[in-house]
Amino acid sequence: MIPSILSMATALGASVTVSPGDDLSAVTSSLNPGDVVTFSEGVYELEESIYWEGIGTEEEPILLRAADGVEAVLHSISGGGYIATISNSDWIVMENLVFEGVVEETTAGYGYYSGPSGLRIADSSNVTVRDCTIRDVWGTGVRLDGNTNNLTIEHNEIASSGDGSGIYAGCGDGSCWIQDSTITNNLIHDVAYDGINLQRGSQGVAISHNVIFRTGDDGLELPDTQGGPQNHALSNAIWQTEGVGIYVWGQALVQNNLVFEIGDHGIYTRDDYDSLHDVQISHNTVARTDGYAARLDDWYDKDGMVFANNALANPTGYGLRYDDPMSEEDGYGYGYGYGYEVGDTENYIRNNVVTGLVEGFDMLIRPDFVIEGGGAGDFVDMDNFDFYPTSSSLLRDQGDPDGNAYIPPTDFNGAPRDGATPDVGAYAYSGSENPGWVVAEGFKDVDALSLLGQGGVSTGCCGSDKSSGSQALLLGPLLALGLLARRRS
Repeated sequence: MIPSILSMATALGASVTVSPGDDLSAVTSSLNPGDVVTFSEGVYELEESIYWEGIGTEEEPILLRAADGVEAVLHSISGGGYIATISNSDWIVMENLVFEGVVEETTAGYGYYSGPSGLRIADSSNVTVRDCTIRDVWGTGVRLDGNTNNLTIEHNEIASSGDGSGIYAGCGDGSCWIQDSTITNNLIHDVAYDGINLQRGSQGVAISHNVIFRTGDDGLELPDTQGGPQNHALSNAIWQTEGVGIYVWGQALVQNNLVFEIGDHGIYTRDDYDSLHDVQISHNTVARTDGYAARLDDWYDKDGMVFANNALANPTGYGLRYDDPMSEEDGYGYGYGYGYEVGDTENYIRNNVVTGLVEGFDMLIRPDFVIEGGGAGDFVDMDNFDFYPTSSSLLRDQGDPDGNAYIPPTDFNGAPRDGATPDVGAYAYSGSENPGWVVAEGFKDVDALSLLGQGGVSTGCCGSDKSSGSQALLLGPLLALGLLARRRS
């Protein structure tokens, strides 16, 4: 057992080193400002959940960390709960720890399994979780519970959940939420449900530079903020989700994301709780989805809606659907319609380069919504998921430069954009090769622009079972058929 941790922690700034076999339950509510708990190398077998509580300060945060250069694994052998919980705390930093579960078939058999969830943070503020690994858990990897604020979840790998999401924040009924927090540069993959799921009321959360792939449901869900500030989804890479890539049903800014190889719609909006307003979606690249590259439901009479300068590439599939009451295709009117007069929409939809079927609105009425794209030819190597534009790409200089189009100052790589003649999609063209991070099954290198001027980077990613080579051949006919069908109505 570790000797007298409780008494050692009575002094500010106490430093304690623990080792496998020590009693970790002694390090709980005893944490004080400036305390440092260092975990030695090894596997810590946990028969029950760990609970940490402490009130640090900005000047003297509490630090829980692995020793330099070692792997410290908190391995749960319990049947459920969370491996560790931080609750009712302030100014805690957790670094370089591994949280590992074990998934076992229940005694009842019949294919039922159980095991712990990963890390839970509840009713806390100013908590940072950085460079940690949460793996092989049954439930959710990181649960942000109760009312939390000013959290930083940064550069963690969250992988292999049997029955949970990667990161799940808030409560479904809006009774608790996360606010003013950052979820950035994480690697989330092979989870049973959503990659990152913000629940109703979550607000002011910046979700950026994350890599999310192989999820059993949606990649990212952005909810109603219930009157709070927008959530931001910026420069994330999301692929091979069985559900939607990015699902938006509340106030959000969605920019510079790469979304591809999606089992449902790439970007999907819906008015779940009369909450769909003040949504700006611009300069995203969406490709090769089983549903629409973008489906914009419930937009027509909403305020503050922008969909501009996005690259949507589904050469033999569905490009864009926007239900417009001024279009009366197939006799149903797509929403309101039914032959009576409606006012024009104030939605700002401009200069989206689309390859694939376009539905729900008449191009004669909305000629500036869509520019026909070049399919696979717009990208360096669609087969290997390099969606950087070619020198002849139809994405180049096609963006709407108006301020209403919400042009981000930088692109997916962090390179500056030309606001006067912006390129469409997540990338700004700066030469024949992608100067930034190569899409791959690993952390996004946010410093990859340092490669600029050094010959660029190679391509390669992700093990696809889809091929884009033959798709480009049918690009023109499919888009043409979609436009022709509307003109005949």
